[in-house]
Amino acid sequence: MKRLFGALLLLALALAQTPAYPETAFGLGYAPDRGVYLQGGVLLPFSPLGLDTGLDLEALLDPSPEGEALFKANLFPGLVVEGLYASLGLGLDLRYPFGVHLGPLFSLELPGGALSARLGLGYQGGLHLVYGLGLRFYLEPLALEVALSDRYPFRLSLLYLF
Repeated sequence: MKRLFGALLLLALALAQTPAYPETAFGLGYAPDRGVYLQGGVLLPFSPLGLDTGLDLEALLDPSPEGEALFKANLFPGLVVEGLYASLGLGLDLRYPFGVHLGPLFSLELPGGALSARLGLGYQGGLHLVYGLGLRFYLEPLALEVALSDRYPFRLSLLYLF
């Protein structure tokens, strides 16, 4: 019953491609219906209140450009769910064409990978709900990511972590 509750909790929070904790990474992603994405993430040098902070960037390499900057703060980095390390954070998403969203980020570290989820509310041509679910497999220094979000139904990415 505890495992079922844990799985339901993850599904309720689900719907970040990126983990709640900041990572320094660079890579490419491909969404069949959208095209190629350039992705990156950096740790931010300032840490208000001792929080881990980061910035994830994503740009669609297409004649009609799209982009996203996700500022994130890892609020609860030491959570444990069913014996697995978890993180809960907060993300501020700025998008081009204009959009701004705020919402929680959740990550659960699995053996050899991480499951990440994101949900947010904001404005993009009106009231807008953002969601994302991603699964990363770590093959140090590389990571393979499978993700879905409100912008694409499926994306496969290869990232270099440094």
